[in-house]
This record gives sequence, C-alpha cells and structure tokens, in this order.
Amino acid sequence: MNTDKIDLEQAVLIAISSDRYLLNKAVDEGFEPELLRSSPGRVVATMLLSLRDQGVATIDALLLKAQIEERGLGTPQVTEYLEKLMRFRPPQLDQMMSYLELLKDRSSRERLGELASKIQAYTLQRETSKPIVEFTADALQELLEIQKQRVRKRLTPVGELVKRIAREAEERPEGKMLLGRSVAPFERLNEVLSGLRPGFYYGLAGAPRRGKTNLALQLASAVATNHQIPVLFYSWEQTQRVLSARLIGKESGLNPTALLTDDLSHVPGGGERMAKGLAEMHRYGRFLFLVEGNRHDTIERIRASAYNLMHEFRVDSTAIFLDYLQKIPLINPPNEARARIDEISTGLADLSLELACPVFAISSIDKEGCRLDDEPTGEDRYDELQVRPRPTMHNCTGGGDIEYDLDVALILSKDWHATKELEELLKSKYSGGKYPKIDIMVLHIDKNRDAPQEAGAAIQYAFFVHENRFVELDYKTEDQDRPDFHQFAKVQEILSFLTEGGHLGGSRSNAARFNG
Repeated sequence: MNTDKIDLEQAVLIAISSDRYLLNKAVDEGFEPELLRSSPGRVVATMLLSLRDQGVATIDALLLKAQIEERGLGTPQVTEYLEKLMRFRPPQLDQMMSYLELLKDRSSRERLGELASKIQAYTLQRETSKPIVEFTADALQELLEIQKQRVRKRLTPVGELVKRIAREAEERPEGKMLLGRSVAPFERLNEVLSGLRPGFYYGLAGAPRRGKTNLALQLASAVATNHQIPVLFYSWEQTQRVLSARLIGKESGLNPTALLTDDLSHVPGGGERMAKGLAEMHRYGRFLFLVEGNRHDTIERIRASAYNLMHEFRVDSTAIFLDYLQKIPLINPPNEARARIDEISTGLADLSLELACPVFAISSIDKEGCRLDDEPTGEDRYDELQVRPRPTMHNCTGGGDIEYDLDVALILSKDWHATKELEELLKSKYSGGKYPKIDIMVLHIDKNRDAPQEAGAAIQYAFFVHENRFVELDYKTEDQDRPDFHQFAKVQEILSFLTEGGHLGGSRSNAARFNG
C-alpha cells in the first residue's frame, strides 16, 4: 500500500503530466513553473511546457523522464521527484483547477510579502542606493506583475481576436453561421437566438403545466444530438426515470405514463414505436446526462461536474439546463427569499461566463403570473380576440430582478383561443372521440441580447401533451392580436402543417396512439 503523501504542487504536476488536455487547460488558467517552490518541480514543469510548445502530441511520464535526462537535468532529486509523481492517480479537472487557484494565491501572497519587506527596508533607510522615484516605479511594476499572475486567464490581445474573426469570415461557407449551439429542428428559435450561445444565461418562465420542462428537455437533446458534446440536465422536480420516459415519449409518440405503468403489448404499435424511440435517442443517449438534484447540488458542485465531463469527453464545451432556479441550493443561503434568488441568478450568470457555455434555467412564476395565463372566464371567455396581459419575468417567484442577470428572457404562455379552435377541428377530423390533445403555445422573447434586427419576438408551438413533444409552427405576428384577424383560417393552416409534416396522419394516422 502506498502511504506517500502529495502536496498541491505535486497534485497539479501529476495532472498535467498525465493528460495533455489538463496541461492545456492549466496553461490557459495561468500555470507557470514560477508558481512552484520545489526546484525539482520547476524542472518537471519547465520540461512539460517545452514539450507542449514543440507540439508533442502525447506526453507521458516515460517521455518526460527521457527528455529530462537527455538535457542533463536528471539529478537524483529530480529522478526521485518524478518517480514519486508516477505512483499517484491524476486528480480530475475540477480538483486540478482548485489546486491551481491555491498555488496562484499562495505565490501572489509570497511575492506581496517580499515586496512589503523591501518597502519596509527602504523606509527605514536600510536600502538607499535607489532614488525614491526609481524605487516606487519598481514597486509598482512588481505589483502589476503580481496582479497579472493572479488574474491571468485566457488573455488574448484584441489584435489576435480581430485577425481570428476576419479569417473565420473569409473561410465561412455561404449562409449565416450560428453564434451558438444549434437547437434544430427549432429553426425559428435558432434564427432569433442565433443558437444557444457560449457565456449566455437563458431564463424560461411560465405557469405550471405549460410544458417548460419538456421544452427544455427537447432543447437539451437537440444540442447533444447536433454537437455531440456533454449536456447536463439537473431537475429538482422530476426523477431520472420520469425524465427518461418523457424523452422516449417525445421520440416514439408513446405516452410517458403508459411507458411506466402499462404493458406495451396492449398499446397499438407499442413495440414498433418503442424501437423507433430508442433508435432516435441513440443519437444523443451518451451525451445527455439527467441528474436528480438534491440539497448538495450547489452551483459549485454543478461547476465541478461540468468541468469533469468536459475532461472526460476531451472538449472545451458543454451546456447546462436547470429545472428549476428557485430550488438550486446555496452553501450559505440568505434568510430573505429575494436575496437568495438574486444570489442564485448571479451565480448562474457567472457560471455561464466561467465555463463559456450556455446555462438555461427554468423559473416558476408567482400566483399573479399564473392568473394572467389562466383560461379566460366570464365576459373574457367570449371576447377571445381581446389582447390580454400575460406573465413576464417580473412574475418570477422570489424576485423580479432575474431578468437583469439574463442574456435571454423567455416566457411560455398558452394561446387559449387558438387551442380551442384547433380542438374543434380535431374533433371533426377524428371519429370515435379520440384525437390528440394539442395546446398552442407561444414562446415570447422578452429580452434578447445582441438579437438579429429581423428576428421576431414570439414563436408559436404545437405542444402534444400526451407525448411531451413540441413542434415549431411559425412566428406569431402582431396582426394576430388584432380583432379582425381570421383566427380560424390560421388554425386550419396549423392543422394542415401538422398533417403534411407527418405529425398527424400518414404513418401516425392511428388516433389511438395519442391516448396510448
């Protein structure tokens, strides 16, 4: 049994000497040999960086040892140090990042202490060889170097960034390129948002039973499918089993409840539809991670999980979905609910920037917001074309300041009039009283940082309730809220679109599947 102990320096060196991905990540975050106190450690670190700069594809302990000996640096102390490193298992990415931060902090404090000693010696006239102007200039330079070391993180001169953008523009194929991760087949949402963008914080709010979780699941599976990157979906509301059943339902057309409770042999085409759903899920099954959130899943723990997944998949990108914001735990939560929600929201905005990934959080809304999205009653029930107020981000539970943190604010509400008209058409289309339950939903884009000028502000969706599936319809235009708008004709267009697209009729013509 190995009883040796390793320190911070050795832990970081073990990580970066065993994995080029970790080495590159450490350099990006400001690792340099000067952070280490140990002389053998600095030799190993210098050689690692030298091999990296030479473009050596695979760096391991044997190559490192051979290169050190070849350059005449293989003293007994260095050899013993290197052999000790080889006996330990490398830490994960999140651990290495924490250790590196501690090394940077330690180095900065030591340098500050040395500078303080020099200043004290100078003020006591123990050192008088330099004029005060020259001495203070040197001291300021040292402070700037300490600051630079502490904050160094992916610093790139603007000149290099401009060259990179110009080169990409010249090499780009015809047509617009998304700035973020594609959520196809939701093409209009792609157009409006330019994909889910790195470093952007998204919020989705709406009343209960509007399909927020299902929409987020569909977006998460789209990102995983289109880009083959790890996607984390945390839920403090549903179990992994239920979320998985919803995904199968979306892909197969089977009712998730039936999947969990019924014998599929009693469901028309159940086995065939299940096989189809599993085949569809195979495209993203290994990239999408469903996590049952608990009181330990703080933002700090989510960050660590994201880092480790990126390490495992050898990628610098991920996407994080959270259901829902108000239930994310804090290590030291404030007593006041509003302050707690603000701290969570600010933490998620910081997380999106630190990981350079989209963070997508679902938010519940308060009673007033739910009332605004209730079915019209009384006189309003018959005045169906009256423009009614709807929920906004200011109706989010526990705080209306979430919108200030968000880069993109999305509100999901129900179009009651269009839903009722569609239901009447479906009743006439299907005999026997069995027809799919479809809600017409509107996704309002209330805030959209850096939005394309031509993009719309609202998109209509058909939500197949029993299948937990959203189908994108079209932009909702302002004239659809006018009293003279022909709503029935629009709903007929929706029905034709769903039928011609195979969402109704054709291979899906068996109406029993909607109640399966």
